[in-house]
Amino acid sequence: MVARILFLLALLLPLPASAQRAPSTLEGSWALQIGGATILRFDLEPVPGKAGEWRAAWVRPSSYASDGNRFSRLTLPAESVRSMAGLEFGDTVEVSFPDPRPGAIPDIFRFRLIDPDAAEMVYVGTGLAPYLLDRVAPGTALGPFREGATYARTLPREAEPVPEPAPEPAPEPAPEPARGPVIEDEPVLEVPEDPDDFRLPPSGVVGR
Repeated sequence: MVARILFLLALLLPLPASAQRAPSTLEGSWALQIGGATILRFDLEPVPGKAGEWRAAWVRPSSYASDGNRFSRLTLPAESVRSMAGLEFGDTVEVSFPDPRPGAIPDIFRFRLIDPDAAEMVYVGTGLAPYLLDRVAPGTALGPFREGATYARTLPREAEPVPEPAPEPAPEPAPEPARGPVIEDEPVLEVPEDPDDFRLPPSGVVGR
C-alpha cells in the first residue's frame, strides 16, 4: 500500500527541467556536418515579444570556396553574420542574411524541423537540394578542417525515370488472294451458214 502511494506521488511531481525543455522547435543551434567536420552553423531564436518573428546568426569560415554542394579551402577563424529578418510560416522559419557584395541580393534560408535533432534547410532561389542539419550545442566550433580537403555533401538520389511502354507492333497486312493468269478473250471468227458466202479476210493469202 505504501509503495503504491509513493508511486502515485512520483507521478504528480514536476518533470525535470531537461525533460520539460525537450527540443520540439527550431530554437537552438544547427550545423552542417560533413566528413566529421562542422562546415556551417546557424543559431536560431524567436524574437521576444514579437510573435512569428525570428533572428539568427550564420557562423561560417572567414573564407571558403563552394558550389553549394562541395566546400574547400576553408579558412578559420570563423565569422558570424547577423540576420536581417526572420519570419515564421506554418512549420517553417525563413531567415535572410545580408550579402555585402556589390549588386548581390540577400541570402535566404528556410528551416523546417524534421525531428528533435534534425532540421531541413532550403537555400531559397538556388535550386540546390535541401541540406540536412544536426542539432548541436550552442557555440559548437567549426572544423576541424584538413588541409587541402574538399568536403562534399551526400545528395539525395534522384528517382529513376519510369520507362515508357514499348509501342505495340503494327498488325501485319492480310494476305491478298492469289490471282490466276489473266486470259483475254480471243476474237470469235464468225462462220457464215452458207459455204458460198465464205470469204477470206483482206489479209489472207489468195492462191498459191
